[in-house]
Amino acid sequence: MDVEGRGRGGAHGDGAGAPAVLLPPVSDFASAAAATLRHLHQRVGMDTWAVARRDGEDYVVLSALDAGRVGMRDGGVMAWDDTFCAATVAGDTPRFSPCVEREPAWERALAATGFPWRSYLSVPMTAPDGTVLGTVCAGSLEPVDPAVGLQLPDVELAADLLATVLGHELRLEREAHRAREAAGRDAVTGLGDRRAWDAALAAEEARAKRLGSTASVLLLALGGLKELNRAEGHDAGDRLIVRAGQVLREHLRPEDLVVRLGGDEFAALLPDADRAAATAALEGLRAALADAGVPASLGVGTRRAATGLPAAWREADAAARVDRAARAQRARAAAAQPRTPPAGPLDEPPVAFGADGADGAGGDPELTLRIERLLDAARRQLGMEAAVLARFEGEVWTLRHVAAGPGTALVPGLSWDLRGTYCRHVLAGRLSAVVPDAAAHPVTAALPITAALDIGAYVGVPVRFNDGSLYGTLCALSSTPQPELRPRDRGVLEIIAEALGELLTRDHQQALRRRAVLARLDALHREGGPRPVYQPIVELEGLRRVGDEALSRFPHGAPDTWFADAAGVGAGEQLELAAVRAALAQRPLGEGFLSLNVSPAVAASPALARVLQEEDLRTLVVEVTEHEQVSDYTALLRHLAPLRQGGLRIAVDDAGAGFASMRHVLTLQPDFIKLDIGLIRGIDRDGTRRALAAALTTFAHQTGARVIAEGVETAEELDCLRALGVSHGQGYHLGRPAPAPAAVVSGLGA
Repeated sequence: MDVEGRGRGGAHGDGAGAPAVLLPPVSDFASAAAATLRHLHQRVGMDTWAVARRDGEDYVVLSALDAGRVGMRDGGVMAWDDTFCAATVAGDTPRFSPCVEREPAWERALAATGFPWRSYLSVPMTAPDGTVLGTVCAGSLEPVDPAVGLQLPDVELAADLLATVLGHELRLEREAHRAREAAGRDAVTGLGDRRAWDAALAAEEARAKRLGSTASVLLLALGGLKELNRAEGHDAGDRLIVRAGQVLREHLRPEDLVVRLGGDEFAALLPDADRAAATAALEGLRAALADAGVPASLGVGTRRAATGLPAAWREADAAARVDRAARAQRARAAAAQPRTPPAGPLDEPPVAFGADGADGAGGDPELTLRIERLLDAARRQLGMEAAVLARFEGEVWTLRHVAAGPGTALVPGLSWDLRGTYCRHVLAGRLSAVVPDAAAHPVTAALPITAALDIGAYVGVPVRFNDGSLYGTLCALSSTPQPELRPRDRGVLEIIAEALGELLTRDHQQALRRRAVLARLDALHREGGPRPVYQPIVELEGLRRVGDEALSRFPHGAPDTWFADAAGVGAGEQLELAAVRAALAQRPLGEGFLSLNVSPAVAASPALARVLQEEDLRTLVVEVTEHEQVSDYTALLRHLAPLRQGGLRIAVDDAGAGFASMRHVLTLQPDFIKLDIGLIRGIDRDGTRRALAAALTTFAHQTGARVIAEGVETAEELDCLRALGVSHGQGYHLGRPAPAPAAVVSGLGA
């Protein structure tokens, strides 16, 4: 986009009468802002120019030209209320004043910012809808000629042009944001998952820094989900989860990203929402959840330029925990009150939590779209008004998906006694699959459903899973007779029904696998959770035990399989944290440190800090595992920073195993670097392994980190590592993993 200015020269040149000048073409807002400031400085004068945005309570400098050398710089942050621009946008000062001292509303800014302006100019950048996107402002160290005010229209034109560029870029960012939302999906709700959340949070943080925009985080924690799962099974829990996701989607803005973080937690990223807007969204959502019968605790946090979105996430998490405690207190108080029998009927209708996700009517939007496209193709091919996919649930016929033209009364969720449906009669052989005129057929004319649903014509075929078991029926319906229908028309629906059966089978199998994993996790929880064992970490020279790594053991199967399966059903964080809690509760006695394995996702979430809040962090090491890609190292570092300040140390696992682990080392600047077992095995017989281990050891020494060799299994490997200067190690030669009382250093190759 080209940014056009008018004229050359400063405030004391030929200014207003100069011919128009076209600024160099610019491709984005940052270059447009820089070019505009150079032009305005040359044309209008003034010492220092800036383009800034209000980000919640902060004033963020997006671009600066500081010829006055007062310290105005790109990315600078000040409190909004302390700025000159705040008073101008509020209408308390003129847009230009040659004498700042004459404007009482600027006294606070003079004192708070320390900028010694004698003259000042501030023009808002206003979007077409009237939204103030930011300001173009300038200050001078000496009073300027009042004639500079004649240049104000040029500054206003430049501000309008910048507002256009910025508005366009914000719009593109919102579109990209919606595209990112589709990147990762939760299996139950079809919402974004934790990976989508991490990616979106990183992208929105980058956008906020670049454009000075604000954003908020909303966190939702379902109430009573664990109890519901135990009492009624995971199908009931899934229905509650799906309903919560539906309420979030329906009551937040289209541009808001809604994800299920896992377990009972949901999160929403609200771009461009300040604290007031986020609080309003929270209260509206609270009312909608109550109406839907979804118990939940809520919290919001708003981004500050100085701390970013990760801090807003922590703020929302803390607020949700306070809300949960308040809800629990209210529930206890209500339970303590004497109960008065209700005046009305005792039997109330049950709350409908939504459809079960096991048959394709759940939350997967991609599956829903594919089903509804097939239904639409069916109705169009037969010239009917509607096509429906119905599920048989005991003796109930329920519409799960509907593709219909305008004016039909058919909606998903509509139910009918199966015995009174066309479909039951078709399957029993009492009715043809094709009924051109329902009113003229003796069977259908006598069925109440004909008048209730205004059925004039019908075609229906069964839909079966791949194993032959019956799912329900695919039906095409019209409100008027269709005399051109022929028995062969059922073939159209049979072809589509076969395709639907394939889709539903895959979805059903995924749901069964998910339920099986959840059942295993429930059984594990009833048995006390993962069982911790501890492998000694020793100083190689004296074989003195200095710490232990906590490892998890399960009733059967490999630990990696359990953690991967849990992550696949949205319970990975809960299982990891359960393992951490168990390790802390049963840790060995002694003065050594305890090393805890956590994934990057858990390390970059507020949950880890909650688990560790009562622990002496100086005795703990968090070992960041390499089971998943780190999408945002900046957020990870921010979450770990307060823990590290409290004494927590960081270890990076599997160094030498690949590029990703080395990026961990370079970015996280760990206290311990753990050499991968693949590098250690046979190191005494392999010069290449020795060279790489020596290089990593030298790197660690130069950066102040300690090296721990994993998988030391022979005396020869131990001797070789000592010769290379590796300080610490663990492995079967040094000590096997064992429950806490038996976790000792053998040094004997046990």
